[in-house]
Amino acid sequence: MTTRNLTRANGALSSWTSFKKAIQTDESPDEDEASSAYYNADLLPTPPSQRTWTAMHFFAYYLTTTFSPSSYNLGSSLVSTGLQWWHGMVAAVIGSIILSIVVVLNSRGAAKYHVGFPVYTRASSGVGGSKLFIAVRASVATIYFAVQSYYGGRLTSVCLRAMIGPKWENIPNHLPADAGITSQNLLAFFVFWIIQFPVMFVHPTILRHLFVFKAVYTTVALFGVMGWAIQKNGGSIGSFSFEKNSLHGSALVWPMISAINSVMGALCPILINQPDIARYAKRYSQVTWSQSTGILLSKVLVMFVSCATTSATTELLGTAYWNVWDLYDAILTQYWSPAARAGIFFASLGMILAIIATNAGTNSLPVGADSSGLWPRYINIVRGQVICALLAPLCVPWKIIASASSFLTFLGSYTVFLMPICAIMVVDYWIIRKGNFHVPSLYTRAPGTPYAYWHGWNPRALVAWVCGVAFVVHGVAGSLHPGSVGEASTHMYQLGFLLSFFMGGIVFYLLNLLWPVAIYPELAEADTPKSWEYMTTTEGLLDGESMDMIAGGRVLTGVDDESQVAKEAFTMSEKGYLSV
Repeated sequence: MTTRNLTRANGALSSWTSFKKAIQTDESPDEDEASSAYYNADLLPTPPSQRTWTAMHFFAYYLTTTFSPSSYNLGSSLVSTGLQWWHGMVAAVIGSIILSIVVVLNSRGAAKYHVGFPVYTRASSGVGGSKLFIAVRASVATIYFAVQSYYGGRLTSVCLRAMIGPKWENIPNHLPADAGITSQNLLAFFVFWIIQFPVMFVHPTILRHLFVFKAVYTTVALFGVMGWAIQKNGGSIGSFSFEKNSLHGSALVWPMISAINSVMGALCPILINQPDIARYAKRYSQVTWSQSTGILLSKVLVMFVSCATTSATTELLGTAYWNVWDLYDAILTQYWSPAARAGIFFASLGMILAIIATNAGTNSLPVGADSSGLWPRYINIVRGQVICALLAPLCVPWKIIASASSFLTFLGSYTVFLMPICAIMVVDYWIIRKGNFHVPSLYTRAPGTPYAYWHGWNPRALVAWVCGVAFVVHGVAGSLHPGSVGEASTHMYQLGFLLSFFMGGIVFYLLNLLWPVAIYPELAEADTPKSWEYMTTTEGLLDGESMDMIAGGRVLTGVDDESQVAKEAFTMSEKGYLSV
């Protein structure tokens, strides 16, 4: 190699090294540190200074997620199966009660030890095996972020029509029919995307304020449109007769079960995402009642508002509009006036805000946390959120919706893939470990640590997840192509939320009975109590330990040179954590 080429090679290597250092997350470890692949600032336990979520924020979080177009439109799918409107209300109550129980169960560990999903799931699946569950959640959340953004674009189109008027309507379409979208709606999609993009730079500790603002604004907007429709309809909600041939008797049983499953499935992502927000709680008590109340109240309210608004506007418009953007567009057409334009603008703005908050809380935040868990050296939560937003247009969501309805149906079965993971985490924390996590061990695969398992993978969790998915997933074919599978498979799929949850949890529990796991590192296993939540008093640390165990990689062997550790590592008190 010539001197010039050698100089160029050294320069390229130096540039690459500089680039890697530049994009490393704050407080990332050096490459030669033992724990380099397993933590960054966002993966570490949340320090007290960042535990800023109160009961109000958790309550608003669920109102934020439920008072959105996806939940609003749920009534249409239930009514189309032959159910009456009040059947949907009953399904919402039953489903919400079940959801509340699971939420409380899956939030306690995160609220006690203050770690997010990518770290929390390491206890049950292994430090290496957790990446499979992380990838499953991240892939689904990315696609749903894109689809929700498309819905936001449709509402932005209504907003722009209310603002600009005929000039917006007259935008010519230069796209072919098979594009799945018009030039007008494509422009609206990118306008929404640009409005939404800055929110991706907001850390979850600050994002909580958006949930509170959105919960108030969107709720007022939805009730405002319902009130206007009732007033225009002479003070009457209407007959609530959406389906002439309603089901009765035994024919009602399985559609009702399917409705309950749909209600629970709509909030399935939040159940598995729970550690990502519960970690910011000041106290566990603030997580329980606020979330349970928020789920029950919001699910029932949004179902009633959806059905009541559709019933009243059907009398006015002559058509039952269930998609909220179609309804607002039809109101503009029928009642075009300055007052109608202003009203629809602010109502559409409320739903746009709902989608932004929902995308931030249930899609981009999980993708950000998951990306941080997969590549902690270079990606933190905010960077992951930004990547999620950048991928949205590349998913081409309008093509998914326009030409792949079967794919959306399949994607709707994500509960089958996520609920076994949720069950595994619940069983691991509440039954297997009795609420005891050794936090430093969550950041290493060193032999002798409790979460190292087999090369970093816990085969018990992997087998339980496969069983939970396989037990129900065969029924997806019946949803894609009715009649292609037996009636039993179809009914099992209609119970998919509960069946996949219980199958995954039961198999995981039985495997742990046959093949018990270690609760603590080998050096501490015999001497440390295994009573209920013994480790919560020190937030997962054994006597004499601090957060330097993560940075120094000394979980297994202990501290041999305390003075050297003091030089190299940081203590919890220095970073605002619990002093030990």
